[in-house]
Amino acid sequence: MKRATAFILAFLALAATCFAKDVYFNKHPVLWENADILIWTPDAQSPVDPRELCLSLKRNNSGVGEPKCRLFGEWERDSVAMHYARWLQKNMDPALDEEYLHIRHPALMAKVQSLEDNIVLYLAESGSNINVAIFDETSTNPKVAGSIAKNADKVALADKIASTFFSGKTKRRLSKEERQKLQDEPDDLYQEVPKFRAWAGVAFGYSQAHIPLTPYTWYKSHVESEVRNYRITKDSVSLWNFIDDSDPLLNAYLGGIWYGFIGLELQYRFAKHRVKTDDDDPVYDELDHWDFYQHEIGLNALFSRTYNIKSWLDISLLLILGFQYSFFVEDIALNDDVKEPSRAYKVRIRFEEAYKGGVIGGAAQFVFKKHYGIGIRTGISTRGRDMYVDPTPEAAAAPTIIGGSTIDWFVGLGLEYHWSL
Repeated sequence: MKRATAFILAFLALAATCFAKDVYFNKHPVLWENADILIWTPDAQSPVDPRELCLSLKRNNSGVGEPKCRLFGEWERDSVAMHYARWLQKNMDPALDEEYLHIRHPALMAKVQSLEDNIVLYLAESGSNINVAIFDETSTNPKVAGSIAKNADKVALADKIASTFFSGKTKRRLSKEERQKLQDEPDDLYQEVPKFRAWAGVAFGYSQAHIPLTPYTWYKSHVESEVRNYRITKDSVSLWNFIDDSDPLLNAYLGGIWYGFIGLELQYRFAKHRVKTDDDDPVYDELDHWDFYQHEIGLNALFSRTYNIKSWLDISLLLILGFQYSFFVEDIALNDDVKEPSRAYKVRIRFEEAYKGGVIGGAAQFVFKKHYGIGIRTGISTRGRDMYVDPTPEAAAAPTIIGGSTIDWFVGLGLEYHWSL
């Protein structure tokens, strides 16, 4: 049983290898339903019978419908076409790509480009083989090239051609009106760029002080710090010394791009941060919770590049440069049994009313059917306050700077809706 299985596998591998040698290259031309197959040969007599070829096509591919096969007398009576046909007969080789077989005469190039949805099947004897090539209107190079062994049996020969070069799915032939409409429409890759493309989206993400691929030691003092006596930390410059730096965030944004290049985006970010209180400090026994809600409003400048991957998929890459204002709203409460808070509670640390900062990052938008998008964005966000301020008469000689420089890395995944003007 094992020997039989091994023999079958070896036979299939050998057959696949032999079949692979039949086709030199295949650029997958469109196989039309109910197509006209035009047989073109430089030989005195066609190697294959047109009627048998049509029957073989229907036997080997049920999607071809009712093809029509005939000798391409128009080209066989054309001296330019026959000159190229004889040249092709001598120069087809498994080692050559289609560029080397390019049609160079303008008259024949024009004939190929006017084929519409007809298929030209080139057949030419070459020693013990028959060279095969397929042409259509989309290229002045052969779309397919290969060879098959000669066979006196016309039916077997037609079956071999049909199974080797005409397998695959077929497409409905276009009407004259449909062809004209496609010719008038711009290519997907060269369509006119909309004057203005806009979107609105909601993203869920995550932020943290530690920027990826940078040493953790840069952030260790901020990330591992704790607040004692409601206001004391090792370092008060970064807000992350007081509140958790790694939290989920919600991002809502509305933006637009002019002429596919430059644009603006208004964004809002929200996150909730817990104050990093020292659990060993007994002063917090009176505390139920202590959090800060982070609200950020920003305006971003966008630089974009859009790639039309498919008719139903566009991918836009964005460079984001922006500024923002951050507001931290305190949410604090004592335990229900606490009648009077401690003095430390009354003089606890308080943040500025607003911090200003910048954003630098990048985004990728995957837009389906021109309207429905998935956005991925990441970057670095900063916030801070002026480091040099004039102290008030009530302040100490060296006032404490809270949140002088605060940096975090963020990443988000969003759902978007796009529209164009």
